[in-house]
Amino acid sequence: MYNPFTKHPRECVDETWLQHFKFTMILSCRLYATSWMFIIHGIFPFIPIPKWLNIEESIRFLERENKDRESRHRGVENNE
Repeated sequence: MYNPFTKHPRECVDETWLQHFKFTMILSCRLYATSWMFIIHGIFPFIPIPKWLNIEESIRFLERENKDRESRHRGVENNE
């Protein structure tokens, strides 16, 4: 039976809905915190942006997460 809630997670990254939800929440929270820190820094430029939220670290975080997901997905494809 077609289930739009599980189709994308299963077909794209071979995850359950819950695993996919957990990943998206972690990613969303990180980006939300980064966005707010930049807004605060824009208003109050004397408040420094923490290293773990700066642009370079945010890019590294996203690349690392994407690479981990791609390698897990390739691992699943290779086992089929």
